Amino acid sequence: MSDPLRGFSGFSAGKTRFTCLPNAFYTEILPIVDDLAELKAILYAFWRLDQAHGDIRYVRLNDVLVDLLFLESFSASASEREARVRAAFARAAQRGVLLEIKVLNGDSEELLYFLNSAKGRGAIERIRRGEIDDLSLDLDDTVLDLARDRPNIYLLYEQNIGMITPMISEKLRQAERDYPDDWIGDAFNEAITNDKRNWAYISRILQNWAEHGKEKSYQTR
Repeated sequence: MSDPLRGFSGFSAGKTRFTCLPNAFYTEILPIVDDLAELKAILYAFWRLDQAHGDIRYVRLNDVLVDLLFLESFSASASEREARVRAAFARAAQRGVLLEIKVLNGDSEELLYFLNSAKGRGAIERIRRGEIDDLSLDLDDTVLDLARDRPNIYLLYEQNIGMITPMISEKLRQAERDYPDDWIGDAFNEAITNDKRNWAYISRILQNWAEHGKEKSYQTR
């Protein structure tokens, strides 16, 4: 038996606040987004950006992950929600709706998301040049990586294997720390070519390359 449909009691009387969406959302983005989690991330990002002030507007992923109401919209166990939210925002950046940038905030890394607009792209360039005075981050923040163009291991897993569990999420995060981004993408491609769509097989490919060199070919069993 399917879960009962949750209802909506209607908009409250009186003044209602609205969040503006560009026409391109309806004409270009909505027709191509085929993942509900990604769509939620995009709409949430528009809402958060609309609430921000100033010329440089961005969404901090750490802030998203403490928004319990938003996290509860992902129909998963509490332990799985963070991985799903991370994957959804990464997918939106991979598609090009958002721009993802990784920065060092004190001793820890964090992800910021900008809208892929003229202002968003301009803000990214300013950050890359070290002009970060307008960001409400620590003074010693340093840009580590503009991650939009690199393969995202969470997105690769979801597209080619399936749903990310908490155990798999930790393994993927460790693989990102241990191996170059291009190795991860190539390992997924090799697994798909050999019709071995599972993380154990991909992990053995990466381990073989780390031990023997990527240039040599080894049979993965």
